[in-house]
Amino acid sequence: MTFRLPIIASIILLILFSTPVFALGKLSHQLVCQLSYDLLPSNKQQKIDKLLAQLTDKDKSRINSYNRNKKAHKVTFADSCTWADAIKKNKAYDSFKSWHYLNIERTSTLVTEKTCTKNCITAAIPFHRQQLIQAENAQEILEALMFLGHWLGDIHQPLHISFASDYGGNRNKITPLVGRCENLHWYWDECLMYPIAKSKESSDNFDYLAFKTEIYNLLSEQLTSAPKQRWEKSNTLDWANESLTIIRAKAFNYCQIDGENCLAKDHEKITITTAYHQHYQAILHERILQAAVRLSAILNKTL
Repeated sequence: MTFRLPIIASIILLILFSTPVFALGKLSHQLVCQLSYDLLPSNKQQKIDKLLAQLTDKDKSRINSYNRNKKAHKVTFADSCTWADAIKKNKAYDSFKSWHYLNIERTSTLVTEKTCTKNCITAAIPFHRQQLIQAENAQEILEALMFLGHWLGDIHQPLHISFASDYGGNRNKITPLVGRCENLHWYWDECLMYPIAKSKESSDNFDYLAFKTEIYNLLSEQLTSAPKQRWEKSNTLDWANESLTIIRAKAFNYCQIDGENCLAKDHEKITITTAYHQHYQAILHERILQAAVRLSAILNKTL
């Protein structure tokens, strides 16, 4: 059965995808938060909208500039979930830079509570969830909402659970199938979202707006039949371990498995094949859906 967007969702879609060019890593974060927002009851959506109405002009400007929106663009929840990246150059938030990921030992086969207790993604999620509940300052509540939305996206990107020595795949050079991504992390952030047809077209001829609309519609439809209740019955450590399992697979092309060790790959470029792109694009789509469902469940309970 075809999923038909209501009028309000169509309006949201136009707002979300009004800008034709920006990094698709941003798009992934926006999709997670827009889809999670779609799942929420209207009273919870209104609470989010009320919080976002308190954004300072400076933060509105940061978000819109980062997303290449017009200055007067109304910031949606989807937009706000890129805020944690938009503030990376702001020294006041330097302490949060390591909260986007978790560095593990190459012998690690399981993320546990002892793996990291602070300043990493698995500590960031419960911290900002608690802040969303307990904070009394309006700015702290709003920041907790925006951080939390971003963290759910990050922990579901497999290479955010990875190794310090190669910067989470940023040192793993590749020959991309599509796009201009030069390393494995970048490919997962951006180019893996593209259709394979993009490899046969120039950027000038690629219809970004149509592509983004198609991805949103596709994931919205998949969400209707997704195992949402099963996905909700999990926690932060489960999500991290899902990512760890994905990166340790031989087909992922990130590790050379030697017993329990996930050894660094050699320095030769990895060629991204059609089979790799198709297989892992489907997994990336599922990770976006899982993040959306789990974020929606958290917000439904805490707001």
